[in-house]
Amino acid sequence: MYHYVRDDTSRPPYGYYYLDLDDFRAQLDYFESEYGFVEKDNFLRFVRDGEPVSDGVVLTFDDGLIDHYEWVLPELLSRDLWGIFYISTGPLQCNEVLDVHRVHSIIGSVGGKQLLDVLEDIITEEMIPDRKINEFRKNTYQKQDSTESISEAKRILNYFISYSYRSDVIDEVEKRFPESQAVVSELYMSEDQISELYNSGMIIGSHTVSHKVLSKLNKPDQMSEIYNSFDYLGKVVDGLSCLTFCYPYGGEHTYNDMTLDLLERYGCEWSFDVRSADVTNAELDAIYTLPRYDSCEFAHGSATFRILRTIVGSFLSRRPIVTADKGNLHLPNRGRIFPLQNHLPKIFTNCH
Repeated sequence: MYHYVRDDTSRPPYGYYYLDLDDFRAQLDYFESEYGFVEKDNFLRFVRDGEPVSDGVVLTFDDGLIDHYEWVLPELLSRDLWGIFYISTGPLQCNEVLDVHRVHSIIGSVGGKQLLDVLEDIITEEMIPDRKINEFRKNTYQKQDSTESISEAKRILNYFISYSYRSDVIDEVEKRFPESQAVVSELYMSEDQISELYNSGMIIGSHTVSHKVLSKLNKPDQMSEIYNSFDYLGKVVDGLSCLTFCYPYGGEHTYNDMTLDLLERYGCEWSFDVRSADVTNAELDAIYTLPRYDSCEFAHGSATFRILRTIVGSFLSRRPIVTADKGNLHLPNRGRIFPLQNHLPKIFTNCH
């Protein structure tokens, strides 16, 4: 699984965690040497019919980023390789940068510590519902080589805060750090570029419309996120040859039985979770929760991080804005304690 792969950090999200193009090339060399790659037709027969397939690697790329057209596609074509590209369609449908990538751009501009300082000024207790906070805290960002301040900021904005407030909070943060603001054309592929990707032999899949944690949404909202994304992508490429999906952020905590039911009803053929394991015939019994590895788990996969603005100081000594212990949720200086449900960690994920 890949996200940012680039040779240029002058555009958003700037130096936010990315795989350098030379490292991407080196990792492809490594995969070829150690494992080999699965042919597309063989993979499709495997997931559709359970036909045996030789061991090898299948490449997946998330979010519909311009990096995938500008840097990844030429590299794959030069090696006669293919990949699956999971696209969040909101940027093209609404001409708006997704909140998850606005957060990346802010962190890439100023780092985690300054972002947390601003969040402490902005966030009020009613913005953080207590439901599932322990589960999300234990299951998110466990594999990324990330400073605690960055991890904490991403937890707050991607998981803890209610969607009723998140965009407004990010709007306020961007006002304080205007250099972090991005536009759609700087981050995402266009319709024509997606079509070119598809016509070059790549598989296009859905990654929802707005890249939200589906388990936080009711059934009508989940349906809108999934079905509208599939419908839109079908129009862009004049009919999808495969119906495949992957969950934003990933991990069991990010979807539920309603999600699986909606995928089945739409006719989705297979979906990827984020779980570090091989896809075997046994896994096909759970076709909507197939595992996949993160690129950072293999040689040459370590991400690079460079902050646009020079930051002095460390987050290690500060108290998190949101803490959860002994079944309670604490917000410093807010004067209230919220009871929490008990949730055991299930899967450790590393998305976004």
